[in-house]
Amino acid sequence: MNKKGFTLIELLVVVLIIGILAAMAMPQYFKAVERSRMTEADTMLANIAQAQRRKYLQTNRFVTDYRALDVSPKGSTGSVYYTKGNPTTGANGNGFAITMTGTTFTTGKATADRVANGATTGLQYSYSLSRYYQNDNVQCDATDPAGQELCADFCGIDTPRASCCNDGRASGGCDAPQDN
Repeated sequence: MNKKGFTLIELLVVVLIIGILAAMAMPQYFKAVERSRMTEADTMLANIAQAQRRKYLQTNRFVTDYRALDVSPKGSTGSVYYTKGNPTTGANGNGFAITMTGTTFTTGKATADRVANGATTGLQYSYSLSRYYQNDNVQCDATDPAGQELCADFCGIDTPRASCCNDGRASGGCDAPQDN
């Protein structure tokens, strides 16, 4: 009689080991996906800041409508743009609501709030990024422990915090530009 093959116990042990490995890998995978979303938002904020600086040179003020910029995302209208799903409502998307506020040198900034289907509630990672147009630093604000951990990684600090700056300051916000 040929007794080649695996017993049920051996197969269950293998499935159990694979399950344990998958359970350990999945959180790291989700965190890597969220870091890529965060990088996308950071890049978008930088592009908006550059476009706003060009607009400031032309008109001596910033704008709060994407359509007034020389470079604007496809489908953007008004002061809020959703990076995924419907560009004006965020429906059917899992990205950021990027809002432009302020028209003066010291108040002009863009904020990227993490959203899913247009809402900021019920997210695995809850955080926002903001950048003044005349400042190269980006502030990360988080409202939950997972978001605080992502912000710490983004800011290059060891201890998760509710707010930090990407220049390594862990004490809180990035400074607004000052009028000269």
